[in-house]
Amino acid sequence: MGKRRYKGPAYGPFYFNINKPKDMTSFDVIRKLQRNLPFAIGKIGHFGTLDPFAQGVLLIGIGPATRLNQWSQDLPKEYIATGIFGKKSPTGDLTVEEDQVYTDAAYSQLDRADVEKALKSFVGKYQQVPHQYSATKFEGKALYEWARQGVEIVKDPVEREIYDIELLEYDGTLATFRVSVSSGTYIRVLFEDLAAKLGTCGVLKDLIRTKVGHHHRENSVAIEAWPTNFEQADDFLEKNAQAINTLVKFDSLELDEELAKRYTNGLKFDYEALDGTYWVSHKTTILGLGRIESGKLLSEVNFQPPASMKIDLTIRNSLKKSQDVVE
Repeated sequence: MGKRRYKGPAYGPFYFNINKPKDMTSFDVIRKLQRNLPFAIGKIGHFGTLDPFAQGVLLIGIGPATRLNQWSQDLPKEYIATGIFGKKSPTGDLTVEEDQVYTDAAYSQLDRADVEKALKSFVGKYQQVPHQYSATKFEGKALYEWARQGVEIVKDPVEREIYDIELLEYDGTLATFRVSVSSGTYIRVLFEDLAAKLGTCGVLKDLIRTKVGHHHRENSVAIEAWPTNFEQADDFLEKNAQAINTLVKFDSLELDEELAKRYTNGLKFDYEALDGTYWVSHKTTILGLGRIESGKLLSEVNFQPPASMKIDLTIRNSLKKSQDVVE
């Protein structure tokens, strides 16, 4: 008996809210899932990377869902972070060798009121320089790749926004805070900037992403529930796959059969609605993501085949239909 081949993708678009464990890269999560899901699952990708030392919400797209990256990336993010004042490292965290962590011998404990005041000063628009050890690209290569080659690339500041920030715990050196930020904000850099404002240095010890938009860590799928073999795939998908129109909150446009055919054929046509982005649907299926501009409906993402509004997977039957067993 030869190995199975599938005429996929037979699934999607849909997504998972995964709880990424500490000390695992975002791509490690993709590999672990891909290894134990059917070939017919199609493309798998994550919406917004998490540093290996960080944990928490990592949204994973399946099939055509991976084309929604630019919209999911715009979702605000919430973190709980713990940093240490009076220490400094090349990466802004403790993922380096111990001898690479600098300790400021002159550091003296900061007053809690001063820390809280400095934290609150960051609320609003914020100019942040991407960390040299980050996934920000320069000439097509991530800054951390340049840094590992001994090349320091200093990027121009980028405008970010801090929506809310709160000091949760503080013992004079160790500070734990909750922060809600715009997409692309580096919490390591934020803590370094906070420490600099207080006249010292700082490194991040722990980082947990608790929310991405309306997706909460409490509802994410822990590693214990991930499939470890192909036989567990159907149960995992049925329990954890999320309908694509819940990924980002947009209003929906309901098309009749004739307009639905036009949309799926990629045609632009008149449609009376306010300018903006919408989920485009016909009866119980989602045709894609569309945009209204001056009374015209344009296709931004066209799902082929269309997606169910509700995840109602009969995995074993789908596999039987899509697999081609080669002797």
